[in-house]
Amino acid sequence: MTNIKTQAGVQAAPAPWPTLTVAELAAHSGNVRDIEAPADLLADVKDNGVVEPLYVVRTHGDVPQVIDGFQRLAAAVAAGLETVPVTPRPVIRIDALTPHPKNAREDLDLNAPFVDSLRTEGCRIPVKIQRLDGGVLQVNDGNRRYHAATDAGLTHLPYEWEDDDRDAAGQFLDMITTAQHRKSLSPSEMNQAMFSAAEAGAQVGRIAKAAGVRQNDVKTLVKVRSDEKLSAAVSGAGSYEWTFEHLAALSEFANDAEALAAITEAAAEGDADEGDVDWAIAIERTKRDKRNKAEAHRAELETAGQKIRDAEELSERAMPVWRLRGITTEEHAECKGLVWVFDERRGDRYEPYCSAPGLYGHAVPEGASASGGTMTTADKEAERAARAAVKKGNIDWDAAEALRRKWITDLIKRRNLPKNTTNTLIGHVNNALLNGSWGISDDLNKEGTTEILAGFLGLNAEQAKDRSSFAGHVAKDPRRAPQLQFAAIAAVREKCANRSAWRTDSQHAPWTRKPTGRWFQVLASLGYPLTPIEQSVVDEEPYDPSKKKPRAAITSGSEPETEQEPGTDEETGEPEAEEADDPASDDEAAA
Repeated sequence: MTNIKTQAGVQAAPAPWPTLTVAELAAHSGNVRDIEAPADLLADVKDNGVVEPLYVVRTHGDVPQVIDGFQRLAAAVAAGLETVPVTPRPVIRIDALTPHPKNAREDLDLNAPFVDSLRTEGCRIPVKIQRLDGGVLQVNDGNRRYHAATDAGLTHLPYEWEDDDRDAAGQFLDMITTAQHRKSLSPSEMNQAMFSAAEAGAQVGRIAKAAGVRQNDVKTLVKVRSDEKLSAAVSGAGSYEWTFEHLAALSEFANDAEALAAITEAAAEGDADEGDVDWAIAIERTKRDKRNKAEAHRAELETAGQKIRDAEELSERAMPVWRLRGITTEEHAECKGLVWVFDERRGDRYEPYCSAPGLYGHAVPEGASASGGTMTTADKEAERAARAAVKKGNIDWDAAEALRRKWITDLIKRRNLPKNTTNTLIGHVNNALLNGSWGISDDLNKEGTTEILAGFLGLNAEQAKDRSSFAGHVAKDPRRAPQLQFAAIAAVREKCANRSAWRTDSQHAPWTRKPTGRWFQVLASLGYPLTPIEQSVVDEEPYDPSKKKPRAAITSGSEPETEQEPGTDEETGEPEAEEADDPASDDEAAA
């Protein structure tokens, strides 16, 4: 900003106006009128400089022409000022205006982003004013801008005069028509405008304030649009309106063409919404995280000098150690037949095998061999396809779990919940406690439950060590009691909702699948959009990872659950069998 007074080396406070030199304005004969500045104006200009900007436009030949402010220019010449503030459009002091006493907007919504944008960029749209009897200048259109500009500390607003023949009825009709004629930029249009502003040299902070977004959001946008591959991915999704969160997720996969293609494909679906893209992103993150963990585990094994083999390299006699009888993984560590094979079902680690159990004196399960007997080529292909489907299904399950638990965590953190949501939470907690089942008494204090609950409550690693201190780390506001109680119940139900719930093959576990399906219905009644694999559990249908529906298409008809007593069979009403406490029951069974 340029100082508006430089006479005799005195500097006034900076003003939010551009300036022109007095010499440049005086050089144009049309700006110098045969007038003398009033004495009081001249004295004020000598003391304070020119405070009110001159309204100046550029004529043909780029000549500055004063439209309003001839006396101020004359005073500036007489006072010996070097520069004066100017404005390319007419402005008026805010303190000279009066808001309309019957403004149609009941809620002005003077939110912080709007006020900040005015503070940063000024008001760009003129208010419409009218001179009433007694000299009152009333704002007929632009009352929201008037109040927000006041909050932003502006001193002037651009203005235009109301038509002289506009009656009171016409003023209200103007409020209607101007509101109807305004259309906000779409998210993609806003993003394009912000990126263009950045290309034109605007700083991140300035863009963020003008748009009412976070600086990190602007940085994300610029990063994505500046990267050829990421920008192509955004464009490839057609009309999908990318959120900043999704743009940030895209940038995570800048060097992963396969992941970018998968996310773009999900966004490009005709009826895709944010839930579908969330699902695609969660799957790609899960795959990436598993890949990274597997690479780290392999490096650890190689450092320790362990033997690593591909499954195809093993003989038909080879068998995972967990299937051997009478020996633990720790005990088998000294076996000469120990090799490590990538665990396709989990995808994030290698598991120990014995290359020849019989040769090294290990007992195998009765009636079982490592490969189940001689297999034909077709059998092997079928087995390979089945393993691949389980692997993909496990990835989808883990991705859904990440989305679901984040949603639950956000629900628990919310300070204010709608009354019907609170009532649903309370009803579910009452059912879980009063019915005395669902494993609440057995599982509430187990290690797995404690770990999940700590995550729901947002506790750090140190706080999560002592379960007895959890209550002391959470908010004491009694209004949040339903959410905190629900968090404890949710942790139990999440702990029990393991991977076996989605399986419908030989490893199906109805004692897990049925209560998990009811749990998902509870979440759906609270507004959680079920993913395709979760919906398959609710619907008691097999899940085919290669034929899943879009997330949005299957959640629109979700209905709140009418919850029966947990732990009973839906058809017979009899108690369900307890899940076996077997190492193979929680995804350790063979694919």
